[in-house]
Amino acid sequence: MDIDTTIVAVSSPSGESSHALVRVTGNNLFAPLRTLGIECKPSQATPSVVQLPIGELSILAMAYPAGRSFCGQETVEIVLPNNRHLLHVLVSELISVTNGRQAEAGEFTARAFFNGKLSLSQAEGVCATISACNDCELQGATLLREGALHKLVEPVSTLICKTLTLVESGIDFVDEEDVVAISQHDLEAAIVNMSKTLQSILHGNIAMETLRELPTVVLAGKPNAGKSSLFNALVNRNRVVVSEVVGTTRDAIVEPVRFGDKEALLIDIAGLVDASDVLHTSSQEIANKTIQDANLVLECVAPGELAQGIGKTRLVVHTKVDSTNCNSEHTISIKTMRGIDALRKRIENTLDATPTPSTDALALYPRHIRYLQDAIESLSRALSEIKVPELAAASLREALNDIGKITGEVTPDEVLGEVFSSFCIGK
Repeated sequence: MDIDTTIVAVSSPSGESSHALVRVTGNNLFAPLRTLGIECKPSQATPSVVQLPIGELSILAMAYPAGRSFCGQETVEIVLPNNRHLLHVLVSELISVTNGRQAEAGEFTARAFFNGKLSLSQAEGVCATISACNDCELQGATLLREGALHKLVEPVSTLICKTLTLVESGIDFVDEEDVVAISQHDLEAAIVNMSKTLQSILHGNIAMETLRELPTVVLAGKPNAGKSSLFNALVNRNRVVVSEVVGTTRDAIVEPVRFGDKEALLIDIAGLVDASDVLHTSSQEIANKTIQDANLVLECVAPGELAQGIGKTRLVVHTKVDSTNCNSEHTISIKTMRGIDALRKRIENTLDATPTPSTDALALYPRHIRYLQDAIESLSRALSEIKVPELAAASLREALNDIGKITGEVTPDEVLGEVFSSFCIGK
């Protein structure tokens, strides 16, 4: 990968915002930019007037020296009015005056990796942060970006390296009777300890792709059981039509809602009845499928009705209960908002069982899982070959390489391509 040529890209997303951001990174960058009129004062946001073929353009430039930039090279970020034609002209002039080129996908972060600013897993965390769709996914991405995985596997990598050095030293001094670099007992203990550490990381992992799917909370029950009124109360606005007419809700209506620290999709479905026509049959099929897939079902029961036991994980909610002497399992009244806060808390407590990324349960990509498994298998082979130092050393080196593919310390070109190809331009 070419990391010496200056690269330029629009780093803000397309859209209707009033301003856009252009990023420029390279070696000895400040001097040529000054010829365009761009002031490059390190770590200062400086107003400048750029001389373009179409006229003068007022911008705001922030310059970063190589030692203090994200990429490890001189970097200038330029804020200007968000106009497609202006962006095209400015990027062309920047490329011309710096003898640079358009940045490729993920190239700014790739340079940060190659210049020692980020580990490979941290670089993946940058991409995951950009593409995160919900708070849980963002939390997993943040842990990755902040180096949580690197901090867990790096000590294992160091220990494998030290152990490998001792084993190879023993091979080199095999003819010296008084020299024992590492005993078979100590080698076995070291390998077992390293393997257990990697297995603990795997045991607690959460697949990153599973975080994209928020847990679902479904409101179910008979027609006119108060589902839609409760739905509006939980989303805190009149999202669905509330009517005494049976069958007002036919499609599943979905809204993201926060319950304490938990984010979930709240779903209002059609009232559960015996299908009498094609339209009802379709709505009932959708309703039943939604219930089957739900993480939690709130079974709404109107006064005088009995709970039906809907869903695998459920909370029975007795609706339309305006009297103060009702002692049912859980009662609510939309008129008085009685019981709504308590219900929110019960939902939050139930959702606590859903996976949440933490330092003890990292969100990992498939390649992380694959290389951790490969490293464990390599250590297992080293343990079985412990009586033959040359074979044990070869397996330890394979384990070191497997972990290196996670951290980026020993990384084939195809692995780098797999990681950075998922980025967008300008990152």
